[in-house]
Amino acid sequence: MKIFPLLAVLVCAGTASVRANVKLAALFSDHMVVQADTPVPVWGWAEPGEEVTVTLAAQSKTTQAGTDRKWKVTLDKLAAGDQPQTLTVTGKNTLTVKDVVVGETWLCSGQSNMSYKIASSNVAPQTLAEAKTQAAGVRPAIRFFMTLSRGADEPQEDVAGKWVIAEPETISTCSAVAWYFGLALHEKLHTPVGLIVSAVGGTAAEVWIPKKELDATSVAAAIWKRHQDALAGYTAETAAKYKAEEVAWEAANPTPALKLKNAASRPKEIYSPESHHAPVRLYNGKIAGLEPYAIKGIIWFQADGNNAHPEEYSELIQTLIRTWRAHWGVELPFYYVEMNNMHALQTKPDEDRPLAQIREAQNGALQLPRTGVVAAIDLGIAENAHFPVKKPVGDRLANLALSEVYHLPLGEVHSPEFGGYKMEGDKVRVSLKYADGLRSRSGEVRGFVLQNADGHWVWADGKVDGNDLLLWSAQAPKPQALRYAWAENPIISIENGAGLPLRPFRTALKAQN
Repeated sequence: MKIFPLLAVLVCAGTASVRANVKLAALFSDHMVVQADTPVPVWGWAEPGEEVTVTLAAQSKTTQAGTDRKWKVTLDKLAAGDQPQTLTVTGKNTLTVKDVVVGETWLCSGQSNMSYKIASSNVAPQTLAEAKTQAAGVRPAIRFFMTLSRGADEPQEDVAGKWVIAEPETISTCSAVAWYFGLALHEKLHTPVGLIVSAVGGTAAEVWIPKKELDATSVAAAIWKRHQDALAGYTAETAAKYKAEEVAWEAANPTPALKLKNAASRPKEIYSPESHHAPVRLYNGKIAGLEPYAIKGIIWFQADGNNAHPEEYSELIQTLIRTWRAHWGVELPFYYVEMNNMHALQTKPDEDRPLAQIREAQNGALQLPRTGVVAAIDLGIAENAHFPVKKPVGDRLANLALSEVYHLPLGEVHSPEFGGYKMEGDKVRVSLKYADGLRSRSGEVRGFVLQNADGHWVWADGKVDGNDLLLWSAQAPKPQALRYAWAENPIISIENGAGLPLRPFRTALKAQN
């Protein structure tokens, strides 16, 4: 009979020991990349009042866990270097994080074209082979951290995931855009690069924004109403039916090739309270737990998840940028990808679609400081929104960062974009920014349309005139408006001397004296 009290004491003592153990956030794990030249927050959990000491690179900082069990220290700035170091955290127990390097760390987020892996089903085998060769050549300089956690009802203190060295055995699981971005940074900066990838396919901007900040927008009421309307058809029975159908479909299509071939037969995901399409949930589960890990900046590839309501996007993306910056406490550079071309090639002059409007709405991000855009209007394919050749996207994002953040002299890194116009009789002279070396890719000026006085859209003729464009049409002698590349998969023709394509635009035209 005396054994039971003894067992109770042992169990309680064991439980107390587990509770007392110092714990680190998941980002602080073997192979991590510490951001160079900036203060470095390190945080975790311990028993309330427990003293915790963090040591890295001859620095030691000590703090105590609060009543909420949380503790945090901020290490002084560290110089970039690829010499592996050890992070030690000591409380009532000791944690050791090995192979820590100091370099450049970026957050890579958005939807499917950011989560799209190097070994995705429509990627050519040669592309994967080349990536493996590249990874072998730079190993172990580039590391990536894929957030594996799901959405959540409330902001989470931590995420699931671990740092992985990019090498031939692991590179297939890395985001393609993130990989090419990181590779280009490493090749120019000669420093370790860390890539934190937190992206989910098919998602809208509002799922990546915290509730407080989303609710402060003018579009919140409409978003929450759509959310409640979508939940109207959700029951435990419909959820169980969907799960069974999804399991059966997965069993029938076990390989990536079969999944792609039979995608149309996949059961439609049921909208539920746990859906990754639900507002704020992915911020809660996949971003909150990353804050305030020291990073250099953010690259973002997302927008078509908001196709149904392009009028909301400008405010949403500005809210996201401001919020993330506020939570990190730094005005982080934010570089995004303008949505790529997709679906059937444009055949009519008037193909105004939500995707064209979304590209325009993405410009809202550019109203904020330290933001930039790269074009992808020349990279997509008709068959699939997920175009396989991601290297130009990564390179363009990297060149923007290398030029504007790291101040390297790379020449022109921006795509040409609309700067203004003036009327010259019945012709329109369009001035462009970033237009040195302006030229037509095919020798013809195509993809421009003019609206005539009757409201009809007609194809425009045109020519390159220095760094300007001169446009006209006999069918629109008094043009009212102008568009370029204004379709889901538009006809395009113009680029600058750096080979970067002219970004889509539209403008009303007014007669000038």
